[in-house]
Amino acid sequence: MSGSLRSNMLKKFIGLISTLWVVSASAHDCTTLPTDHQQYLEGIKTGEYRNANNIGPATITLTKNMAYAEYIDATRALILKRNKRATLPCPLPTAVPVQAKQTQVIDHIVPYQLLHHNQDKGILLIHGLTDSPYIFNAIAQDLYRQGFNVRTLLLPGHGTAADDLRRVSNRDWQRHVSYAIERTSKDFKLFAVMGFSTGAALATLEIEKRRPPNLKALALIAPATESHNKNSWMAQWVDWLPLMNWLDEDADLDFAKYESFPLAAAALVHNVMVDMMQSNVPTDLPILTIMSDVDTTIDSQATLNLLTRWAKTHRAPLALRLYANNPIELDQRIALTRIDKLDKVIDMSHVGLLIPQHHPYYGEQGAYRHCGSYFTDATAYQACKSAQQITFGEHHSTNKATHTPLARVTFNPDYTGLVKQLREFLNHHVH
Repeated sequence: MSGSLRSNMLKKFIGLISTLWVVSASAHDCTTLPTDHQQYLEGIKTGEYRNANNIGPATITLTKNMAYAEYIDATRALILKRNKRATLPCPLPTAVPVQAKQTQVIDHIVPYQLLHHNQDKGILLIHGLTDSPYIFNAIAQDLYRQGFNVRTLLLPGHGTAADDLRRVSNRDWQRHVSYAIERTSKDFKLFAVMGFSTGAALATLEIEKRRPPNLKALALIAPATESHNKNSWMAQWVDWLPLMNWLDEDADLDFAKYESFPLAAAALVHNVMVDMMQSNVPTDLPILTIMSDVDTTIDSQATLNLLTRWAKTHRAPLALRLYANNPIELDQRIALTRIDKLDKVIDMSHVGLLIPQHHPYYGEQGAYRHCGSYFTDATAYQACKSAQQITFGEHHSTNKATHTPLARVTFNPDYTGLVKQLREFLNHHVH
């Protein structure tokens, strides 16, 4: 048998295995797939959901006068082409009503708008690395009920598969953020921007360069300032090495957020964080920051250092809502609200801040449980996923050593208090 024939047969065999795995997965919906341990084991091996369909480009082309509805339609078309689960049934409440009888994954991860019959005030929400607009669904509806026109953005490389983060650049991210801020500035009389994690850093950097005169407030949720992994700067060099493409290779059964993490993404976000730590925001722009002091994704002390530097020259209100069990010394020019007790949660994580406790997917009793601390140990991972009694908290070393099993908390028992402060902040400055 010739080498080329063997190669073709191998490719067909791999294709058949992948097809059978997808057929098996299609028996699920987006809420049951993350609980199937066999799918998890197969997903780790095959990386089926780690890679996008190779159909079309990984990012859309923006035009200068593109209406936001056009941007949403173009992004939806891209997701349909590249996301292997785009049409998987997903019986969860959507931020925007869906006309179809059955909601699908794409209905939850595509960017959207919640619009009133006026253009008085708007807010733009920008998600973080590996995430999607789904993280904003609850808070977007709360802000809409407060009279805000709400719109969300999908950063390039997101909403499809983790491997697409290797096909985009910082320029792609910044180009989309620039477009969304400028478009929102034109569409509404007054507006605010709220960014989560990498989205917060990208928003800050864009506003530092070009602050629209009708931008009245900025909310930063766990802003990406400095990684907890102090070797993250090496990612841009290691990524060039053969067979060194991934930091984490997970099964990616979470429909709304990548669980695998490519080295290329670490390199991209490192460059963003370096610029963020050197940034200077407009001194007359009111800013509210919300974060946890035990965040294992972002170094909280670096964020506090940045806020302290800003406070030296900032003339507008600079407020901080901090989830912290321990007392903290802070520059008195920063208005501090400290939350030290959380119902059924040890401490607050990076990923849980914007999610209510009763959220149907990420909530305490939701369909998805974050057991990523154990992804290299299939037995411990399954125990975490299936445990009747489990501890919720940030997955730092102290918690992992003390509590077994430990799920990274993906919800905030203080969500109502957070929304109240955010609402008061926005209503005071965007009016």
